[in-house]
Amino acid sequence: MALIRKRRIWWHPVEGAAGYVVYVSKDESVFDHQNFKWEKTPGVLNKAVDGTTELIVPDNWAEFPQDPGVYYVAITTRDEAGNESDPFVSHAFFRFTAPPSPSWAGIESV
Repeated sequence: MALIRKRRIWWHPVEGAAGYVVYVSKDESVFDHQNFKWEKTPGVLNKAVDGTTELIVPDNWAEFPQDPGVYYVAITTRDEAGNESDPFVSHAFFRFTAPPSPSWAGIESV
């Protein structure tokens, strides 16, 4: 079984937060003020997070995209009334597949 490195998405806690929502997309422009519609933004996956300020992917978010590439991750704060902040946006390269094994090897006396 190949070794696949997990990724930790984290953020600082916000005083008075009831929870957070984490969004992911390959398209940075969806997080622009005029395009972002929170959970109704087309082409964006989201996950509500309560009681913690981190996600380990893919363990804590099985739906996180598995195709290798740069992904934009946005985090919002949600209050008790359901109001949600503007997103904090970051990006990183994600890959959850291992490279192939060597095709040939050997052991010899020297």
